[in-house]
Amino acid sequence: MNDWHSDFVTAIKEELKDEKVEIKQEEYLSKEPLRIDVIIIKKEKDVKINKRVGQIFKRYNIIEYKSPDDYVSIDDYFKGLGYVYLYKSIMNAYDRSRKEVDDIKIDELTLTFVCSNLPKKLISFLTEHKIKLDNSDSGVYYIDNEWIPVQIIVLSELENVEENYPLMVLSNNMHFRNAIEKVISSINEAKEYDNKIRLIEAAFRIDPGIVSEVIKMYADRLSEEQMKYVINNLKEANFKIYTEEELKKSMEKSMEKGIEKGMEKGIEKGIEKGMENLVIRLLKKKFDDVPEKYLRLIEDADEKTLLQIADNIFEINKIEDLEKYIVN
Repeated sequence: MNDWHSDFVTAIKEELKDEKVEIKQEEYLSKEPLRIDVIIIKKEKDVKINKRVGQIFKRYNIIEYKSPDDYVSIDDYFKGLGYVYLYKSIMNAYDRSRKEVDDIKIDELTLTFVCSNLPKKLISFLTEHKIKLDNSDSGVYYIDNEWIPVQIIVLSELENVEENYPLMVLSNNMHFRNAIEKVISSINEAKEYDNKIRLIEAAFRIDPGIVSEVIKMYADRLSEEQMKYVINNLKEANFKIYTEEELKKSMEKSMEKGIEKGMEKGIEKGIEKGMENLVIRLLKKKFDDVPEKYLRLIEDADEKTLLQIADNIFEINKIEDLEKYIVN
């Protein structure tokens, strides 16, 4: 059986047998499979990314992320470059079912490193080796002189809360509190809950004190359902925001606020419905039978009117007396 690779190893060993070298055959580069953290692929290659962190993006964009207690080392930098070149040489193009030679062009690739703090040793290394850095945009360092566009996003230095708040909650950013406020105040739809809760959980690992303060501050801006969802998910993640008493008060406050908002917008008011049922029950107990006409009037009455009827129930001697409270 022909094995040209083994034949070559034999030949090179013989060639260099008198040199002080060690020759290994088929050395594995990694104990685990090589794995890219994130790859962002444009569905339409010419579409421009508006967010600042993605303005260098081309068709295929490889991202290497470092957690808050980690950093981008010199070796990480070269590993990232290696991932880009491996991706280009191994993977098939987005719109191809099989790999073809050079189907991913080198000028369709970018590399992004994301870290909490500036990797000073790496920056010094690049500077020493004449690799230029452009920091014209706060928190984003662009690297020139590489074959592909490379950028380093330093989360702690980002300043645009409106645009970058999802990233800013992952580090000790100076605008951390504002970023958390943006996350919580932007919970509008059920489909957003899971992502927003995940961000809040991550932020808790950065600064639980600030996150707790912000959640309590925004308790009256969230619906009862939203507030329960936030608290329950954080409990599951072993993050405790409230004592049981504080939680009860927060829920009550949230429910009251929801009722007020509902009244302002004409939404069905739970508290009114309860008052309506109470008034009907009192009248039926007093008069046995309440004509349909008066039931409809009570259903249409506002909370103030219902409260007046309940307060004056002993003054109402016949069912017709209701009209002086309802019909004005």
